[in-house]
Amino acid sequence: MTPVDKIKELIEKNNGILTTKMLTENKIHRQYLKQLVDEGYVVQCARGVYSLPDKYLDEYYLTTCSYSNAIYSHSTALYLYDLTDRTPMALDVTFPSNVRPDNFMINAHYINKERFELGATTMKREDGTEIRVYNLERTICDIIRDRNKIDSQIFNDAIKGYMKRNDKNLNLLYEYAKIFGISKILKMYLEVLA
Repeated sequence: MTPVDKIKELIEKNNGILTTKMLTENKIHRQYLKQLVDEGYVVQCARGVYSLPDKYLDEYYLTTCSYSNAIYSHSTALYLYDLTDRTPMALDVTFPSNVRPDNFMINAHYINKERFELGATTMKREDGTEIRVYNLERTICDIIRDRNKIDSQIFNDAIKGYMKRNDKNLNLLYEYAKIFGISKILKMYLEVLA
C-alpha cells in the first residue's frame, strides 16, 4: 500500500477527516498530504486538520483539533447540554494554566493541572466527531464559581434546568463543590432556585 493509499484509508476510517497527528502516528511524510491537497482530494480546515472537500466540520470540532488540551466549559458547555438556548458568541474553553491560546473566538478559562481533568468527558456530535467537554456537574460548579461573570438569566435557567434533568448526579455535584470550595454557595443556590 502506497503512502497516499494509506492516507485515503485513514480519512475513510475517520469519517472524512485527517489530522497531521494521524500522519505522524502512522509514520507518513507530509509530502503525500500536500500531494492530496494539490490534487483537491482533501482541503485544509484548520491548522493540522484536513477533510474531504464536501465534509462540514463545525467550529467545536475544529477548536478541539487545534487545541488538543481544550475542554469546553461554562456557557458553551451549558449550550452543548441544552441548559441554555443562547448560542455562545465566543467559545468558553478551559485550559491548563500554562497554556495560552491565540484565538479571538475563544473565551479562555484557566485552572491548575490537578483540577483540569476533573469532570472531563467526551461528547459525540451529530456529524460523528467527538469533542471534550466538562460533565454536567463540573459545568454547574464552574458557573457557580464564575457566577458574577455570567448573565443572571443564563445562570438561573441553567441551575433550574439541571435540577429537572433525570441524568443529574447530586452526589457528584456536591463532591466537586467540596473540591472547589463552593459547597455552601451551591447549597444556597439549589435551595433557592430548585
